Amino acid sequence: MSGRTTIVVILLLLWSFAVAVGDDPPEAISGDDLVSQPAFEANDANPNDGVRSPPKVASRTGVTAALSTLDATPPGFDGKSVMLVVPGRPLTRWKAVDTVGTCEDWVVDEKGNVRAGRNALATIAPYRDFQLHLEYSLPRTPGRIGIHASSTGVRVHDLYDVELRNDYGRPPKTTSTGAVLGMVPPVVNAVLPAPGWQAVDIYFRAPRFDEGVLVEAARLSMMINGVLVQNNAVLEPANGGWGEESPPAEGPIVLEGSKETVYFRNIWIRPS
Repeated sequence: MSGRTTIVVILLLLWSFAVAVGDDPPEAISGDDLVSQPAFEANDANPNDGVRSPPKVASRTGVTAALSTLDATPPGFDGKSVMLVVPGRPLTRWKAVDTVGTCEDWVVDEKGNVRAGRNALATIAPYRDFQLHLEYSLPRTPGRIGIHASSTGVRVHDLYDVELRNDYGRPPKTTSTGAVLGMVPPVVNAVLPAPGWQAVDIYFRAPRFDEGVLVEAARLSMMINGVLVQNNAVLEPANGGWGEESPPAEGPIVLEGSKETVYFRNIWIRPS
């Protein structure tokens, strides 16, 4: 075996080990440990899209520790709230988005960690106005940045696509964490380094209609890790119109599927 072949084999073994140890849900909250990521060069058309030597994250930031509330109702949720995932129980409040798909590969453990399957998952019940809390974890993807890094998302009314990416330290844009894809970029990118749990709180006001005519677009506010990233944002397509079809007055919450090791937990909804 040549020296070059030996090096390739060793690298493949190390990669396999890294993938294997990353399969379990993380115990830590993102930012618990001092973490820094190297600066990469941009790999797309935007010359300012590379990681800009992000600073280290302080150990266990108080706000993320406070917002990570597994085993407890999130702050502000009362008797109207619904726990959408019950630890150790089947996903009875959810269904596969694709009628030929299945949600059987979405697995819930005894602690309430939900490992995402390949198919998107939607709540069976539709919602109009609501407050949503969830926590998620993405795997590290060394060498992959921006739109190429690990990602997931939450689709409100199965229409408004909230992006969640492994893009710590990158400038906010319409494809970064906290963006409503194709509509509104976040005020700031508040994501912390992966892996680890990150908290998301979404406050959604559905569109309003008068005799079937759209009179007010949907609005969304959002906090990620305790930081306000969307402030009563108006949700309209970039071209300024919906065409012949109006947005729905109510709809499901959709969690995107993934081929990678993505986890959710502590998912609560409080309908208004």
